[in-house]
Amino acid sequence: MSEEDNKDHLKNVHKSLVFIANKLSSLKVRWVLGASGALMVHGIDIVPWDLDIFTDEKIVHLLAKEFKKYIIHPLHFFDKDNQKELEFQMKINDIEIEVCELCNFNHLQLVKFKNVFIPVNSLESELKFYRQRPGKERVVKLIEKKLSQLKFHSRRSQLGPGRGSNNS
Repeated sequence: MSEEDNKDHLKNVHKSLVFIANKLSSLKVRWVLGASGALMVHGIDIVPWDLDIFTDEKIVHLLAKEFKKYIIHPLHFFDKDNQKELEFQMKINDIEIEVCELCNFNHLQLVKFKNVFIPVNSLESELKFYRQRPGKERVVKLIEKKLSQLKFHSRRSQLGPGRGSNNS
């Protein structure tokens, strides 16, 4: 994919995410964005190829009705660790979006992205997820770098102005 195609793809990812976030907000449903989409929202330099929306089974059914005209793979079950999970796939602005029943709201954070608040998995929980996936070493390093930067800035802000730097 060329750099220009990559930029167009990323614009479509952003548009799709904002559209979905606004729709889900209007429905007042509980959901979380995970995987590479969450990393992008957290500010990691990554281009997601799809978006992964996680919620509970009841909401998956509701969203299948609400997004009916966008669905490319209807509701179905898949096996995850010997459990059946419900999901469907849709496409908005040429971006595939997977809506899955697999959900844990324990590590949720609200992050402002394109003037919309997006519920995302914490970077720590994403790091744990990506460490378990073979071939994702580059992504693991990007997450570790971001966490390190956040911890550094957090320590500096706790020290107050003029402290913790060589300029004082």
